[in-house]
Amino acid sequence: MMTKSRPLTRALMSICGGCLIAITLAGCTTAENDYETDRQRCSDARHNSGCMYMRQHRRDREQLINQERALINAEQARENLRMLREIRRKRGEY
Repeated sequence: MMTKSRPLTRALMSICGGCLIAITLAGCTTAENDYETDRQRCSDARHNSGCMYMRQHRRDREQLINQERALINAEQARENLRMLREIRRKRGEY
């Protein structure tokens, strides 16, 4: 039974790690790209600086939310592993 439990744990850890990396990379953009996009979208606005500020504020808020989601996912993965180990310990596999 111990041979089956270790590959399962490794697979679960690999999946969780891959998800965290994917979430992190999905949020990666350069500041120059963001600035250029904002400049183009706010070029027609009468209050250009306010428009630029609001776009940056929204982007910062979105990045913070994504980081919080990644943290929650990491905590959930740790809790899943803890529960898996506890189940195995109770079964006498560990």
